[in-house]
Amino acid sequence: MVAPKGPDSESLRLELQEATATYRHLFSQLTQVAGFLATADVVLLSYGFAQRLAAIILLASLAPIYVWLIYFLIGSFLARLTSLTLRLERELLIRRDSIGATYMRSYFRSSSPPLGGPIEDLNDEEVRNLRPKWDSLWAPVPIILYLINALQVVLFVLSLTVFHYRFM
Repeated sequence: MVAPKGPDSESLRLELQEATATYRHLFSQLTQVAGFLATADVVLLSYGFAQRLAAIILLASLAPIYVWLIYFLIGSFLARLTSLTLRLERELLIRRDSIGATYMRSYFRSSSPPLGGPIEDLNDEEVRNLRPKWDSLWAPVPIILYLINALQVVLFVLSLTVFHYRFM
């Protein structure tokens, strides 16, 4: 019986190319969705203040929550794609100028992994166990979204109590 052969380098290169293209696509999708929701938020806030309607301001305070959900949904996919990219690069013996390590450093703000040493020097098991900062609930982007949401809820309360906007 013949032992099954592992994947050849050409198929691994194709997988690496697809993983990189998917990463770029998801990251641009995150940017587009966040931009659309931010625009919708500003439009709703403007309309709520112009019409003196507190319910519209309350509705606008949901936009940062949607951005946060999309951020974590796409971010979880990106974390897995980066790990896959790093493993594929190791199988192709790409250690220097690794695109996976570049993604890990730039987007996940993880220049030195918790295991110590540069990302390029990690083995496959250590790469699988990396927990990028993207998964954190207390990273800078989620904190900014929490503050924006809290500010908009405060605007809603002020519009009802101080400015006496009608609810509907």
